[in-house]
Amino acid sequence: MNPIPRDADPADSLWEREFLELAHGLVMAGAKTRLIARYTGLPLRRIRVLYRTLRGVAAPSGPIAQGSARFFALRSRHTSAAWNIQCAAFLGCYERIGSLTEQPLHRGWQLLAAFNAYLAITDSLTKSAAVKQLDINQCFALLTRCGFLQDPRAELGRRECPSCLISYLVVASLPASAQPCPVCSMSNNARRLAAQAAAAAQSRTRHSR
Repeated sequence: MNPIPRDADPADSLWEREFLELAHGLVMAGAKTRLIARYTGLPLRRIRVLYRTLRGVAAPSGPIAQGSARFFALRSRHTSAAWNIQCAAFLGCYERIGSLTEQPLHRGWQLLAAFNAYLAITDSLTKSAAVKQLDINQCFALLTRCGFLQDPRAELGRRECPSCLISYLVVASLPASAQPCPVCSMSNNARRLAAQAAAAAQSRTRHSR
């Protein structure tokens, strides 16, 4: 898939093939119709036909930017530290893809390229640890909450952990000190569980004597 520059126009015949390839890639990734239309200029009707042709299913509908800033950064009943790490991994891919060329890349192309790279590097981890991956629509919503890593006033920012040096997501309106590093949190929890298991084993040994 050839890179598409930021200033490329979907209506320009010089870029027709690249934007059609982008549309095909977004369809295969499961992007919503309005997201594909935004970045390719294709009419919604044609996108629905592409879904039927390429995937044999109806095109997904609904808003293209769901999920609050807190959903991506803070742990809750529905999310975990692993989820925060998944979000940070995708943003790292998006940032790295954007640095491959001196010319700014088309956001739709960069989104798809980063999403494919993110899936490639997290696939084995998610299978072994049963951690849910982001889908491409969630990735787009995440980027909007982060201002596409270019807006300092965005709802979400990134903070580098002073201990493990990972960059993780934080809600900009909340104190960063109240939003601990997800990697360190998981490591601390693993050590706590290991200590509890060791203590329980020692207790069983004493009682068996």
